[in-house]
Amino acid sequence: MLSPEETQKVKNRLDLNERLVWAGKPKPRAFTKHTVGAMLFAIPWSAFVCLFICVMLFGDMQEAEDAPSMTFQVLFMTPFVLVGIGMLFAPLWNRIRMAGQLYAVTDKSALVIGRLFTKRWRAGEMEPIDRRDRRDGHSDLIFAYASVAINGHYPPVGFFNIPTSEAFAAESSLRALKEREGQQAP
Repeated sequence: MLSPEETQKVKNRLDLNERLVWAGKPKPRAFTKHTVGAMLFAIPWSAFVCLFICVMLFGDMQEAEDAPSMTFQVLFMTPFVLVGIGMLFAPLWNRIRMAGQLYAVTDKSALVIGRLFTKRWRAGEMEPIDRRDRRDGHSDLIFAYASVAINGHYPPVGFFNIPTSEAFAAESSLRALKEREGQQAP
């Protein structure tokens, strides 16, 4: 259930003459498949980068005249350190991102509202709706696929980690939206 402030945030993102049919938000989950994989990969990545930097700094105990080249080497390795830190904290970033998301279905479109973005799908842009219930009491509603391939496939787009108790209302709203679009297009 949304708070009054969250409901107002959703209503502020609606177009003129657009009516809110359903709104909800995901249950934030930090540990998903892609964040655990990134975090586990980050452990050896970070260890290797730190080892490499330590060897550069303390390996030969270079002379003072080599300090400018050593500084360049450390600066070159800085992005690798930052990537490792980012991957180590991937579950935290995922939880923060999901905590700020809101989902909405209107009489004209489906919306995913984030802290920095709003993505809208009109009924004609939506695929057939696929509902995936999980044993942990959460459901995913897939209604589109991303326009950009990641690792050779197009990832699903939709409402993820919504409580199963709310999934039926969201699914019914999405199906009604698709049905209205089908009736309007002769």
